[in-house]
Amino acid sequence: MSAKVTDESLAELVSGLSEAFTVFSNEAAGLSALLAHSEAPVSAESCYELQKQCAAEVQAFEEYLNRKEEILAHLGVESRQAQPY
Repeated sequence: MSAKVTDESLAELVSGLSEAFTVFSNEAAGLSALLAHSEAPVSAESCYELQKQCAAEVQAFEEYLNRKEEILAHLGVESRQAQPY
């Protein structure tokens, strides 16, 4: 495998990581906005929206972590998750 192909593959992985982080950041901002506008006590509808937004944020963060792991694997670097404490 040539260095150019490796560099292009890495650039594609980094681009995917950046996109995944952007999605996560947007989902986190959406959750923050919902929490800021929530009322006490929380209505069933508001609770459902918060749960839905929280799930979207978690899913986006998991996608970000998956992309990060792909990059680490591509570079041959051991993940922090695999390292003992």
